Amino acid sequence: MARPIAEIQTQILDNIAADSVLGSLLTSTSKRAIYRNFAYIIAVAINALEQLIDIFTANVESIAAKAAPATPAWLQDQIFKFQYSATNPQVIQLIDFAPAYPVPDTTLQIITRCSVTTNLSNSVIIKVAKGDTPGPLTSDELSALQDYINTIGIAGVVYTATSNDSDKLYVQANVYYKGQYSAVIQANVIAAIESFLSAIPFNGQAKVTDLENAIRNVDGVNDVVLVNVKARANSTAFASGSYLVQNQQVIGRLWNTVAGYIVGETDSGNTLADSLNFIAE
Repeated sequence: MARPIAEIQTQILDNIAADSVLGSLLTSTSKRAIYRNFAYIIAVAINALEQLIDIFTANVESIAAKAAPATPAWLQDQIFKFQYSATNPQVIQLIDFAPAYPVPDTTLQIITRCSVTTNLSNSVIIKVAKGDTPGPLTSDELSALQDYINTIGIAGVVYTATSNDSDKLYVQANVYYKGQYSAVIQANVIAAIESFLSAIPFNGQAKVTDLENAIRNVDGVNDVVLVNVKARANSTAFASGSYLVQNQQVIGRLWNTVAGYIVGETDSGNTLADSLNFIAE
């Protein structure tokens, strides 16, 4: 940032006063002293140069800000700006080589969850969901998003957008609790499990230890024994789910979400309300 002329001039005069030779020769305090006039002229020139440097720096930063660095964070940010309308097609444009909509409209920005990862073949996998309570995009929305990504993406890179129904987690457990909580214990434990699942970062991992802690931290719970815990993608049949805990033995300590988010099992007869066994103590 350009310094004021007076500040620069003062610094010049201070340096003169500190000089072993000039300090004893240039001692006049008159504003008309020739060396003070020289200091002022030089200060004006330096101030003008610093202002030009500020303008140049601002221009460079503006260009850099508009450039597409192609990092996962940049791509994720651009996907959150994706706009969709079923009646008014939203066409992205490249303005100064930066992707932008002619009319930005936050009410049409439907993506609320997004993860960007690169696999071993150097292709980019983009998982998305919409809504405050995450849900999959429709086929039309997903097609529009894929076209948007192909437009803003880097040449030569393959981008694949996916949006699926939530993964499912089956929890069979024995929950030991204080008898005075009998009226509310089931609802509270189920709520705690659902809260734990919803708090998992998008495209994150459901960990067995975190699940156990979520249940143990419920008021009134003395202990919990996880009997069977298994997870599955929505497209996988319940019977084919992957065990994390089987017959009280830990098989796998975590589940990497396929859709990016996970909820309690919805298969009839195997929901949280069906699979949790409460034992008063």
